[in-house]
Amino acid sequence: MLHAGSVRPAHSHALPAFLVLCLLAGGSASFPARAAVVPWLSLEEMAARAEVIVLGKVEEAAGAWSEDGRIVVTRVTASVERAIKGGPRARVTFEVPGGSVGDQIMVASGAPVFRVGERVIVFLEPAGAGAAASGSAAGNAPGSAPGAVAGPESGRLAVVGWNLGRLDVRRDRQTGRDLVHPRAGGISYLDREGRPVSGQAATGPVELGQFLREIEGLAARGRKAGAE
Repeated sequence: MLHAGSVRPAHSHALPAFLVLCLLAGGSASFPARAAVVPWLSLEEMAARAEVIVLGKVEEAAGAWSEDGRIVVTRVTASVERAIKGGPRARVTFEVPGGSVGDQIMVASGAPVFRVGERVIVFLEPAGAGAAASGSAAGNAPGSAPGAVAGPESGRLAVVGWNLGRLDVRRDRQTGRDLVHPRAGGISYLDREGRPVSGQAATGPVELGQFLREIEGLAARGRKAGAE
């Protein structure tokens, strides 16, 4: 259950089922939220689908209205420590659904959340590409977004596979090693046959150097296959 001061739509447009807009004001209300349902993606599939993969540090995460004014998004800027796919760059900017603008808060079930100072690995694709892939593969299962499928939107990036495409990098206090931690929770996943897949299917934690070598190998094989 979610709790908020009051609840009403911010716009007349219908919102996807897994996005809930809350206005914090007087009074109280509570309502159930349906979890998002998206296709499970293996590491190989994420690497193939991503246009950009980077290891970086979150510099800014600011809420804003989406370009069409329908939902609140968080625009994230990260400094790039290591570019794995998509070419060298100093920074990368992308959007995730959900966030806050003034007293208006939108919660997107299962969407990745970024905080300034976090060190992360992100798999990014053109905005809109994931919605089309998810709507097709998941068959608009309960909790998905029927009618919300859109094509890629030029120039804007989004995270591949929701929480699957955002991984934490943290230093182990005992060993001093940098470890990669998957963040697959808060969402329901389906395999290609439509069967539920536990978020715990993600492996981890994994030593950072080992993980980067694996991703770089997958990216290199993808480039080679695309050139043939």
